[in-house]
Amino acid sequence: MPISEQAFKLCGEPRQPEQLVFEGLPNPSWISRPLRAWIEKAGIQKHLSFHCFRHTFATLQLANGTDIYTVSKMLGHTNVKTTQVYAKVVDEKKNKAANAIQIDIENDKT
Repeated sequence: MPISEQAFKLCGEPRQPEQLVFEGLPNPSWISRPLRAWIEKAGIQKHLSFHCFRHTFATLQLANGTDIYTVSKMLGHTNVKTTQVYAKVVDEKKNKAANAIQIDIENDKT
């Protein structure tokens, strides 16, 4: 799976070229341990889960112009319909932004 250069640097020093970054994980819940440490170190008080990180990643990708099919593949979804949930969040933000500026046309004296 491709990752950004910045993310690659955050992973630390590379070991063997064929070695996985997170190899030998005992179970999927293992990832919660380092996430909790990162959240605490960042001073974030809110409870965040791995799912929150995935949701934020997908939403940011879509909001920054990555197409939904690419985001779907990056998340490992087998069906793009699963990814459309994240697109709805982006659409809601666009709708809110479209109505953010209101001009009082009724009282315009120009």
